[in-house]
Amino acid sequence: MTGKATERVYRVFLCVMKIVLTAVAAGCAHRLYAPLQQDGWSAQPIGVERRFTSDADLDPATKTPVGDEGYYLYILNEHANWDYSSAASLVFTIWMRPWAHSWLILESPRDRLEFGHTGDLGITTPRYHEGVFQKIKERDANPIAYLWQTMADGQFQTGKPNRPPTFVWRMPITRRHHQLIHDYVMQRKYDQFGLRSNNCTNLVVKTAALAGINLIHRIRLTLPQETKVLGRMRRIWTDPQYRILEYGTPEVLDADLRQLARLGIGSDVTEWYLALK
Repeated sequence: MTGKATERVYRVFLCVMKIVLTAVAAGCAHRLYAPLQQDGWSAQPIGVERRFTSDADLDPATKTPVGDEGYYLYILNEHANWDYSSAASLVFTIWMRPWAHSWLILESPRDRLEFGHTGDLGITTPRYHEGVFQKIKERDANPIAYLWQTMADGQFQTGKPNRPPTFVWRMPITRRHHQLIHDYVMQRKYDQFGLRSNNCTNLVVKTAALAGINLIHRIRLTLPQETKVLGRMRRIWTDPQYRILEYGTPEVLDADLRQLARLGIGSDVTEWYLALK
């Protein structure tokens, strides 16, 4: 197959994935997509240009990842069922369920390391959702600008967090990729934490890319200037630089991982993980 033909096939695949992501979202109670609405709101998951990196180890026949015996990468995901169908519904569902998380297990025949990147702990500064609500109550001109801040409370999470995942995905990897991932994880800086980058989802996606696969995880929001918060219309932004917000979220990542498992790329091992002592 020529390069141009391959590119066309992949573009078709991306179109199908966008449709599937919307369908999966509806089936899993996620609502990840919203067309442009009268108030200016829209939500659109952001695709990837290539599913596999040039460094990926794939089976020649099935074009699915392969690895060495006993070497695996696990992605553990806890979504929060945020509703992106409107600005008001997103605000409400974040207020009701403000926490979501993604983390990893790196496994070899010798050991299994479970880890992630945590932050936004709310100890020295308000957490992201609390800071935005606080600025809305203070009638700040750009309360959403709080999401552009970088927190200084990032931490390297080791072991199981204090809540179970809603989905666990496993992919075989090679010994070489295992070493690449281990080196990256040990050298990475964890003290900074941000909504738009340098967070739990960002760590997961960068690690997965080292294993040879690109994951759909980001969403693009177009924000209205005003929306209903706690029953009243409130100003969200005045400065147009805050009209567009793009970030990685476990909600989009969850839909992508579930679809990959359905396609035979990696596998669903949620029950296995939840049964571990």
